[in-house]
Amino acid sequence: MGFSKSAGCVAATWLVALIIPNASAAQSADLSPTLLIETGPSDNPNYRRMVFVKYLSADGVSVSYKAYNRSEFIQIDDATPDSLVLSCLNGKATTLADIQSYHRMETDARLAEQPPAIEHFCIKGVENWDAGNNDAYLDPIFEGMPHAATLNN
Repeated sequence: MGFSKSAGCVAATWLVALIIPNASAAQSADLSPTLLIETGPSDNPNYRRMVFVKYLSADGVSVSYKAYNRSEFIQIDDATPDSLVLSCLNGKATTLADIQSYHRMETDARLAEQPPAIEHFCIKGVENWDAGNNDAYLDPIFEGMPHAATLNN
């Protein structure tokens, strides 16, 4: 009898839920941090675009990073306007559909050799973050950026 990987995963999850009564509660704890992500034209002529990733807490920005590629994040002093931080903390989260729409727009701009637009994303409360939704939400934002400094685009 052959099981597909997904059927095996579903069966394993079901089994864990039966054995461990709080398994569903533990799964619901897999939430994204609150992230304010900004992307736009790079301040480095070797890169077309850069991304700022800000981890937010109730007090504002906890830590802020700048990235020119997917593997090197430079911690920076934060200069984000309070209004932008508050709109993320108190407002709606960016939907996956909005991020996918941005991805299509950015891909078209890159292929047409147009400058990147400045965009902001508020990611918060996304379930199954470590179980794969981090890739679903972040990959479209970082798409088109080199994986390392030696692979400039």
